[in-house]
Amino acid sequence: MTSPSILRLPEGSDVPLHAEGNLAAIRRKASRRHYAPAGTMRCIGIPIFRSTLARDLGLLVDLDDEVEAWQCLPRALDFCDADGVLVRHVPDFLVRYACGSEIYLDAGRIGLTSADDRTAWSAICEAEIRTEPALPNAREMLRYARRIVPLGDRIRLLAYLEDVGSATLVDAASGMRESPDPVGAVIALVLQRVVRIDWRERRLAPDSRVEIVR
Repeated sequence: MTSPSILRLPEGSDVPLHAEGNLAAIRRKASRRHYAPAGTMRCIGIPIFRSTLARDLGLLVDLDDEVEAWQCLPRALDFCDADGVLVRHVPDFLVRYACGSEIYLDAGRIGLTSADDRTAWSAICEAEIRTEPALPNAREMLRYARRIVPLGDRIRLLAYLEDVGSATLVDAASGMRESPDPVGAVIALVLQRVVRIDWRERRLAPDSRVEIVR
């Protein structure tokens, strides 16, 4: 089975083998659910999620430096249930990495296995998704997904970091003179991959280190 381009929105089968294969119905149902934060950085198409766990996984995918783009509820694929019966299921995400590889992801165990060994697919368990401090940091950071940082602030921060190498979050924010929320402006530049900050290993704090993405 060949994976579709993540830049298109492929449709699934019109005749699903079970409820989880009905792509249009699943998308409609998911679109009625709303989870915060609403913003995304690299989601192609409308960000829609079947559950809070899926939204949480989406937060981590969005902040993964290796991810180029991702898509929600991409298409129905063939899976086998515990009895070996063929069923159709729509994974939560299709993720494309910068290296060009693609993988389908599900949030949580779904009791199915892929029916095609050529399709890269993985179910991520709740314990791997809801990790501290990565998930709380991701939630906070993506509140700034739609933030526009003035050019002057961006240039000042980059010039400062070129000079000092790295700086604390509070020092980096002190140079954001045109932004009403200086810390939020720095985080917005992290989301844009202009600068980086360690958000996986420790909770974001005034002394979190900020450096340029090379």
